[in-house]
Parts: sequence; C-alpha cells; structure tokens
Amino acid sequence: MFRIFVLLLFLSHARGGRAESFTLESAVSHALARNAELAAARLSIAEAEGRALQSGRLANPELEAEAKPNVRGREYSFGLGFVQKFPLTNRLRLEKAVTRAEVAAAAAEVRAAERELATAVRVVGVKVLALRESKALKEKQIANSRELAETATRIAEKGEGSVLEAAQFEMEAQQLALDLLQLDAERASLVGEVRPLLGLASGGTVEFTGSLPAAAASGGAAPNMAERPDYQAAQARIEAARQEVAVAKANKWEDLSVGLLAEAERAEDAPNGLENDQFIGLRFSLPLPLWNKNEGRIAETEATVTRRELEAEALAAQVSAEAAAARDEMNAARRILTETEGTLLPKAREIEEKIAAFYQQAQPGSQLADVLRSRERRLALEQARLDALRAYHLARIRYEAALGR
Repeated sequence: MFRIFVLLLFLSHARGGRAESFTLESAVSHALARNAELAAARLSIAEAEGRALQSGRLANPELEAEAKPNVRGREYSFGLGFVQKFPLTNRLRLEKAVTRAEVAAAAAEVRAAERELATAVRVVGVKVLALRESKALKEKQIANSRELAETATRIAEKGEGSVLEAAQFEMEAQQLALDLLQLDAERASLVGEVRPLLGLASGGTVEFTGSLPAAAASGGAAPNMAERPDYQAAQARIEAARQEVAVAKANKWEDLSVGLLAEAERAEDAPNGLENDQFIGLRFSLPLPLWNKNEGRIAETEATVTRRELEAEALAAQVSAEAAAARDEMNAARRILTETEGTLLPKAREIEEKIAAFYQQAQPGSQLADVLRSRERRLALEQARLDALRAYHLARIRYEAALGR
C-alpha cells in the first residue's frame, strides 16, 4: 500500500506543471488558432493564389540583334528585331481557369483540415472527460471498500467474524488503486496526443472542464455532400482537371511568333562606291502540328478527370456509410443507456444497499461474498453506463463530422 501511495504522489508531482484548462469547444477554437500543421496548410492557399497570379500571361517579348561585317572589305550589315509570341487558341484563359479551380480546391482542403482537427480535439476531449468520471467512480469504490474493511475489522474484534474478510476488502481497495494508476497512464497518453493538436509546448498538462451531457435522440439526416469541404475540394479538383484537358487540346498549336525587323546595310555598288541602305520588315513563325499533336498529354488529362470523378463518388459513398454506422452506434449506445439508467442501475443500487446494511448490522445470513458480488455488479453497470455514454458521444462526433457540420 505504501508503494502505491508513493507512486500516486510521484504522478501528482509529475503533473504539477502549468495546467491549461479548456471546454470542448474552447479547445477546438484554440486548436484552430494555434495548430502548427494547420497554419502550414493555410499557406497552400497563398501558393495556389501565387500560381493563379502567374498564369494566363503572355510570354515575354524577345529583342534580337544581328551584325555581319565583311572581313575582307568595308561592307557590313546590322539588324535589330522585336519578336512577340501570341497563342493561336484561348490557352491563356484556360490556364487561368485551371488555377482559379486550384485556389478553390486549396481553400476547401484547408477547411477540411480544420474540420478534421476539430473532430480530433473533440474525440480526445470526450475520452478525457470519460476517464475523469471513471476515476471518480473508482475513488468512490475505494472509499466504500475501506469503509467495509473497517466494518469487517470491528466485527472480527467482537469475535463475530474473520479478520480475513477485512483483508479481502483492503485487497479490493488496493486493486482499485492500481486501476486508478492505469487511468492516469491513459490520461497522460491522451494529454500527449492533444497537446500538439492544440499547439501547446511540451510540459504541463491539459484539463477539460464540464462533463459529458446526457444522450439525446439521434436524427436521421443524411450527409449533405455540398457542405463537406473535402467533397468541395474534390469537385474543384475535377473542374481543374477538366480545364487541364482543354489546355492540353489548345496546346496542340504552339504560339505564333510575330516580329518587327529593322536592318541597316553598307555595301559597295560599283562603280558608285559604298552605299548605305535601310530595311524595315515583318516576320512571323508558325509551328505546324505535324509530328507532335500533344496526344499523350490529352490522354493523361482525360484519365485524370475520370479518376477524380470516381474518387468523388467513392468519397460520397464512404461518407454515407460512415454516417449510417455512426448513427447506428449512437442508437445502440442510447438503448444501452436507457436500459442501464432506467432499470438495471436502480435495482443494483437497491440490492447493494440492502446487503451492505445487513452486513454492517451483522444480520444472520449476510455474507461477505454477497456484498462483494453486489458491489461488483453495480460497479460493472456504472462502468457500462459510462462506456455507453462515451461511445455515444464519440459516435455523435463522427456523425456530425460526416454531416459536414
């Protein structure tokens, strides 16, 4: 017993750092504002906006110069040209459409990351609150076991019972104390899991205030895919892929080059001698799609459209299945809670109180084993109720996330 006390004291000191206290929803708000991975994900929007700013622009013009001196005489020519490339198709507008769709996809993906982060924080918060209630339940059982141990000791001192009964009650209290240590270990693991989600530095602990509310009747609403940011991102990616197909087809024709040329020439014209001439002209260049018609790129982008459409369909089916499964879990947990709270627990408490009263009064026929069994049944029912409430809220979180809330 002394070792257990020392270990509990050590754990209490280990948790003695600064404690951050949150409700479930304030923890979500804190995570959305401080999470490092989410902050990094938000930069993907700026990246996409940068690509959108750069897209749809003409190529820079080219300045050309040419000098040809005659190495055996005084003749030479010098030319200067200005060349600009122009697309023959609407490629630039299509490229702009691609990047606009990518910006929309990046924004939707960030919203999806926010939803996933909020869900993860709520899940950990529910688990921590459930652990706290489990710990309170076991602490109450420890107090009851020690009270019964004291009663058994007094009865043994009167010569009406055995000291072994008191030892068994004390052993039960020690076993429950070990269970408390296990709960502390689970809580430490959950705190370690939620700390980076909340953007908190290492050290200290995290506390969740409040309690798990009672289960409510679950609705039968189906997921609204239009409200889910991951589905919105999938649709934006499909639109970007479709525009990529149009860009690939437009790139079958390469850009037309148009230029303005000016040339000065000095040449010898016998018998008049050296004469200076000036020329101004236009030039253009049109690559013909004879050997490369961009067929491979077109086929690739068309396959990408089909793949992303199938991925969006698979996502919709997965979300519907997740919502249905979570709703069924909520209903099952609620039925367990109704049966446990309405019928089983009141009856178990009544039986336990009667048997404990008989034992404390040393009534004939009351046995220690009956007390232990009644308490174990009541404890199992209390824990079953808490497990069902925990399962209900975890399923509720998944259900609401599936609905896009």
